[in-house]
Amino acid sequence: MNMQRISGPLQWGAVCILAGCGATGQEPGQQPGQGGTPGQGSKTVAGTVSFVLGGTTGPGVSSPSLGVQESQLRRSLQGATLAPGDGYIVSPRKARITFTSVVFKGANGDVLGTSDFTGCTVTYDRSLPPGSTLLDCPFTAPVGEISQIAVNFDKTMQLLVSDATVGIYSDPKAATGYSTSAPVGGAAFVPFTITIGSGTSRATPIIFPSPVSIAANSSPRLYITTDMIQTLQLAVSAGGTTLTADGLNNDPVALFGGTTRGTSSFYSNANAIESYRIGSVNEFHALRIFYDEAGRPLYLVSPTTCGIDGPKGAWASPPVGATMGGWLGKDASRVLGWALPTTTTYATYSSYFVMAEQAVIGQTTVLKCKATPTPPVPADGKTYASGAPAMPSPDKSTTLTLVAK
Repeated sequence: MNMQRISGPLQWGAVCILAGCGATGQEPGQQPGQGGTPGQGSKTVAGTVSFVLGGTTGPGVSSPSLGVQESQLRRSLQGATLAPGDGYIVSPRKARITFTSVVFKGANGDVLGTSDFTGCTVTYDRSLPPGSTLLDCPFTAPVGEISQIAVNFDKTMQLLVSDATVGIYSDPKAATGYSTSAPVGGAAFVPFTITIGSGTSRATPIIFPSPVSIAANSSPRLYITTDMIQTLQLAVSAGGTTLTADGLNNDPVALFGGTTRGTSSFYSNANAIESYRIGSVNEFHALRIFYDEAGRPLYLVSPTTCGIDGPKGAWASPPVGATMGGWLGKDASRVLGWALPTTTTYATYSSYFVMAEQAVIGQTTVLKCKATPTPPVPADGKTYASGAPAMPSPDKSTTLTLVAK
C-alpha cells in the first residue's frame, strides 16, 4: 500500500518552531505547579485570560458537500475496513484540557514572571459558535512590557471523538479507547496523554506581534484561541483490529493568543473537517491560520509545497532575532502572503507563498509557492499586508478548501 506518513510530532501551534523550545516546553528548572512569582523587584496586577474556541463549521452545521472528489473520498472511507499500518488524523468533538500556568517574557525571552492557574480546566466544544468563550481564568501579570508568553497545560487530557462519516468513536469500554462502531449511548470522553519529552506539562510559546504594555492598577485581559481541527493522530494495530492514539507523535492542542478575541481558519485538500485517512489524498496539505479580532493574520502553520523542508511557521513580522519572521500579511485585496525560512533564525529563506483568503466554508482557493532564497521584501519592509507579492509562474499550485473558520 502506498501510504503517506506523518513523520515527527503533530505540533500544530508554535511549539518547538521557535529557537530554544525544549522537549517539554517548560522553563529551565521549573516544574509544573511551581511559579506564581513575578520578576525580581516587579509589581503585579490581577488579570484574566479568556480561552476562546477557534474555527469550526459552527453550531448545527455539518461539513458541506464539496463535490465529486469529496464524495468519492467519503464513500471510500465509509466502505473501508481497518488495515494494518493505516493511520487517521482526527478532529475531536470535545476535549477537557487543564491549563496550569502562564509565563510572561520580555523581547529577549527573559522571564518576567509566572502565574499559576487554579481550576483552569477548559472544555473545548466545537459545536459552539467560533469565538465562543470556553472559560475565563484569573492570573497575576507583571507590570511592564510583555513580548511573549508560554502557556502550560497538563499532558493528560480527556478527548471525545464522534465521527459518523468515517466511523471513529471514543469509547471508554474499548481496550484502546477507540472503536469503529458507535457505542451504546454515544461516544464518551477517554483519557489521552502526550508522551513527548519528560515532565507532566507541555507549553505553547506565543509571541505577540507588538509588545503588550501592562500598566499599574490595570486589569489586563488576554485571549487564547484554542483549536483542535485535525490534530489527533490514531494508528491501526499491526493486526488491523484496533485504533490507538499516538501520544509520542501527537501534540493535539493548537493555541495562539493576543489582546483581542481571535479566531482561526483551517484549509485542506482533503476537503473535510472530520477524520482524514493518511494516504487517501495524494500530496495531502493543510494550512492553519490564526487571526486577531480585526481579521489580521498573526501566525500560520504552513505546508511546505516547494523549497527546503524547514520550519513551517510564519509570523506577521519581519525577521526578529531568532524567534519570529515570515512577513505574514493580508493585503487590501484579501490576498495572503508569507515566507518560510530555512532555519528557526529566519535569517535565510526557502520559499514564499500567496493565496486568496476565502470567507465561506466550502470555498476553494489556490496556494501558490515559489522556491527562492530571496523572496520579495514587503513594500513597507514589515509584512505583506502592504501588498502580497505577484507570482505569475509558481513552482507549485495546490487547491485547498476552507473547511473551518
